[in-house]
Amino acid sequence: MSQQNVEIARAAMEDFIAGKTEFDAHGALARMAGEEYWHPDIELDVSEAVVPEMRGVFRGKEAVRRWWGEWLGAWETVEFEYELLDAGNRVVALIDQRMRGRSTGIEVSRGKYAQVCSYRDGLVVHWRFYGDQADALEAVGCRSTMQENVEAVRRIFEAWASGDWSIGNEYLDQHAVCVVSSDFPAFGAYYGFDGIRAYWRDFLAQWERLTFEAERIQAVGDTVLARVVQHAKGRASGIEGDLRYFVLFTFRGGKIVRMESIMGEGEALAAVGLSQQDAS
Repeated sequence: MSQQNVEIARAAMEDFIAGKTEFDAHGALARMAGEEYWHPDIELDVSEAVVPEMRGVFRGKEAVRRWWGEWLGAWETVEFEYELLDAGNRVVALIDQRMRGRSTGIEVSRGKYAQVCSYRDGLVVHWRFYGDQADALEAVGCRSTMQENVEAVRRIFEAWASGDWSIGNEYLDQHAVCVVSSDFPAFGAYYGFDGIRAYWRDFLAQWERLTFEAERIQAVGDTVLARVVQHAKGRASGIEGDLRYFVLFTFRGGKIVRMESIMGEGEALAAVGLSQQDAS
């Protein structure tokens, strides 16, 4: 049933992205995309809404529809990316959202937040917004998963420190992607076991001596951010030195589905929805 709930949530999200929300001739919301999945006793908790005037708890389809009508009426466009997490009878949607004001035309980044939906008989009966994704994950008992992801990354760096360059194969999803930003010489995207291993072999071949140290490891939702110091001596040049950068490990189901190397701190923090103040 839990997987069915995830698919219901995905269908609702995709309907919204496809513009299937409907308005009547006067511009009032007639149908919210995914409304067919609402339970008659649905409760919408938007106590953490960004706009104070729109905070509250709304019960029943009509009240929920009115809230959405008011919120959507403020925006000309709403765009977002999302990831869904199965939490038993609940589904967590991790969302990164952008909007453009209807009257101002100003682009607004809502940033990363979360929605948690609880289901009854295949219908959404409770729907809550969280301003902080970590709070949503903790509410459904997923914080332990975040800690497990941190420990997995910690073990990977411990293995690298001992000269084991298996890149955490036991944690790597077979369809994983490794992304290296353009700040690095061998930038590009490398796919699957074979592509990532080929990149790793070429990378290791450049160095006579190489060690890594993770100065900081931090979980942000399903991603673990590692601040890395690379100590290396070039095989051909003989030049020795340190390089500091960031590696993002994104997990799904206990497996790494994406690794990304980013040179700049601001860019790395932005990629996981943090500011420098959040990370300090």
